[in-house]
Amino acid sequence: MTTAPTALPAKRLLVVDDEEGPRESLNMIFCDDFDVTIARSGEEAIEFSKEAPFEVVITDIRMRGMSGIDVLREVKKIDAHTEVIVLTAYETLATARQAISLGASEYLKKPFDLDHIQKVVDCCYENYLFTTQRDTVIRQNVNAAKNNFLEIVRHELNTPMNGILGFIELLQDTQLDEEQNDFVATIRDCSLTYFEHVQDILTYAKLSMGESELSELSFNPATMLLKLINEATTAGQVGIQTEIPEDLPQYVSGCENEMRIVLRKLLQNAVKFSSGGDVRVAVQFEQIAADAEIRLSFEVRDTGPGIDPEYLEGGKIFDAFSQGDSSLSRSHEGLGLGLALCKSVSDRLGGSLVVESELGQGSQFTFSVVLHEEEA
Repeated sequence: MTTAPTALPAKRLLVVDDEEGPRESLNMIFCDDFDVTIARSGEEAIEFSKEAPFEVVITDIRMRGMSGIDVLREVKKIDAHTEVIVLTAYETLATARQAISLGASEYLKKPFDLDHIQKVVDCCYENYLFTTQRDTVIRQNVNAAKNNFLEIVRHELNTPMNGILGFIELLQDTQLDEEQNDFVATIRDCSLTYFEHVQDILTYAKLSMGESELSELSFNPATMLLKLINEATTAGQVGIQTEIPEDLPQYVSGCENEMRIVLRKLLQNAVKFSSGGDVRVAVQFEQIAADAEIRLSFEVRDTGPGIDPEYLEGGKIFDAFSQGDSSLSRSHEGLGLGLALCKSVSDRLGGSLVVESELGQGSQFTFSVVLHEEEA
């Protein structure tokens, strides 16, 4: 007797726009791969989402009645994992930052490019699957060993940590008083910090051994940076000023995952050492070849205490497991591995990481990498 294969669940996509043209275009693009639902207003979109959350939502920003920002906010309340793409014909940096801060996965200009929007939606769907499966892994405390030694170590350390985080999550779902909630939140924050340190050590070890494979993705550099800035702003109480040129290429291809590692660490450092000050992030780019290659540079400047010239000489600041000053080591927690990891990743990408600093005047790190610009 032959058993029929189990049908895969439908990939559900919600399109929200009060104009018929964009609605029908998006429906035609995705109807073969997704179960597409059309909403003619933000209010209708929320009703559909309440019936059953969607994996991916594409919404226009400017609509009669409820705006796309309101749709984003409400959809995220219904299912925080839903990937939301916002469309706008009136793009501003302020609008983009607001959308990203509320959890938008991407923002695209109208009229949109067919190939790009298909790549973005496919990537968002994969992110949704990864996020939901990751949460399942945390709760089920999966126990799968790897052949590679570092992966075995990663697994053996991650397994108990996944169990800790999973049970903390379950504990937070129980009835706790205010003091108990504070205790659990502190335990969770400490566990996540520990978990990040473990990941940094293992990532640095893999890079040092040359065992890691580089990613090759198509992505929007402005969106990537805004997400990281939002993450850093949420984690620390420091203002971050952002300078992104209006003509920054909307799509590039390259090692996005590795670039995120470098920029996340630089932002974390800037926030950590700028207590009571400000952080400035600026992006610059230049064409370097006829085959659409560009050099993208990210400047991260803080108003912290600066770095001792001794540690700037010969690149000592990038040595592993060290910080620029023993007194700073005592007042600022950390393994002293972040900048070493940034330098290793930058070198692996064929990029550059340069630091400029004066004691009492803060520091500026400039991370540059060559990417391939894609046609819009």
